[in-house]
Amino acid sequence: MKTLLNELGLIEHYLLSDRKDGESFLFEAKMILEPELKEQVYWQQKTYQAVRDYGRKQLKNEINNIHETLFNTEAHQSFRQKVMRLFRK
Repeated sequence: MKTLLNELGLIEHYLLSDRKDGESFLFEAKMILEPELKEQVYWQQKTYQAVRDYGRKQLKNEINNIHETLFNTEAHQSFRQKVMRLFRK
């Protein structure tokens, strides 16, 4: 179990690191020697991408909900008019 956590930590460091350092190059060499590690890195990348995509989708939904609230309810009519005045020619 501890080995898996250590491996996961190394994978995360490799994937989330902005710069390449000696550890990154050693990890890449280890991936060449251990194809199953390379596969684990691949699936971890896919997981991170799915989480990012989900987060973007959630943020987009929140923005759309705020837009609907601000521009389509009577309670915010004066705000809507002020914003529209800013964009008049």
